Amino acid sequence: MRLGVGKSKQKDPPPGANVQPSATSRLRELCGGDEELYIAMSHLMFLDPKKITMPFEGVLKEAQDYEAQGNTLRAEVGYRIAGGISLYKGDVEGVNKYFSKAASFAGDSHPEYRTILKRSSEAVAVARKYYEEFGSGIPQA
Repeated sequence: MRLGVGKSKQKDPPPGANVQPSATSRLRELCGGDEELYIAMSHLMFLDPKKITMPFEGVLKEAQDYEAQGNTLRAEVGYRIAGGISLYKGDVEGVNKYFSKAASFAGDSHPEYRTILKRSSEAVAVARKYYEEFGSGIPQA
């Protein structure tokens, strides 16, 4: 008789196997144990920026268009994406500008915006280290 049908027990990797830390655990390490910064970064930065298919200018234009139309939810999302791209680019000014806009639409519903805004230079430094390590490359501005 066999119990637990459907899933076999996962085996530990053999000793000496090359085990890479996951992207999220490495992000936690780069944040130096600062849980508030880690949570904000894990919510707002792109862990795989190669999957961004729309150019930055298009994202920004859409956000501005939605803002002009009064569609605050879509404007917030657009500015949030623009802020995430700014993190990727290492643009502290853009991080402040776009996450500030997103925060103005979100109110208190996204405390991670406030964290990033208070610590934008530190957030950009963490993002830079992360992207350099995970081969995402930092585009030259």
